[in-house]
Amino acid sequence: MMVLGGMAAWNMPLLIILACISAMYCFWAKKHPDVRFSHFYLFHAGIGLFYLLIGSPLYVISHFSFSTHMLQMSILYFFVSPLLLLGMPGRIGQRWKKRNISSFSALIIFSTLFFLYHLPQVLPFLYKNPVIHTSFILFLFALSFLMWLPVITPGSGPKRYSWWSSILLMPACLLLILNGLIDGQNTSPLFTQLMLKLCIPADQGGALLPFQINAKVDQVFGGLLMLALHKLSLLAAIRLGSQRTSPENLKLKPSLHRME
Repeated sequence: MMVLGGMAAWNMPLLIILACISAMYCFWAKKHPDVRFSHFYLFHAGIGLFYLLIGSPLYVISHFSFSTHMLQMSILYFFVSPLLLLGMPGRIGQRWKKRNISSFSALIIFSTLFFLYHLPQVLPFLYKNPVIHTSFILFLFALSFLMWLPVITPGSGPKRYSWWSSILLMPACLLLILNGLIDGQNTSPLFTQLMLKLCIPADQGGALLPFQINAKVDQVFGGLLMLALHKLSLLAAIRLGSQRTSPENLKLKPSLHRME
């Protein structure tokens, strides 16, 4: 961590922005009696995960290997987005007009861009261009909200939509697995770009790692990890989405107003 220096610092401007978003959410929740403590906890769990993934030293650590990178990307797109959506009352999702068409289009676009992002020719190019890379990540994050809306909204056929979600996202996972099995790279392009920023030769970057990572195993494990996390997030999102609007839970879970 000492070698990483300022690159491993906590992002304080981002923390301030997220704190402001949290304050606005609390102010908004006070005005809406259907916002319950379960919404409050889920929303702030998403905020906390987002900051850990993007604004903490874990962001730099995620560049060390394909598997850590896929772990970071999977949590960001498959857990943070649905948690933030689950932090909103169910009526907001139900009011989304033509949500099935919009969400399915977002799912197709997200899956295509996510696949292209992990092509061996595209990933190094994006990391050499910070502005393009940041814009790409933010656009994927915005699409992920539309992509998850039918899953956490009751009455929109989440099981069938989830099946399509698994099918369309599978090529990106298989790409990493096949690349690892056929022609695994000696080093991750993410790790190579990190070494360039630190002015450390890529062949000496192993000193930053507690153990040597086999490139082929790393890519295969990264692809399998993303498949597993996506499936887990689908199951959790469907269950939480159905529970938060059930009449039984609405009677049992107090709103923020009732606790004042």
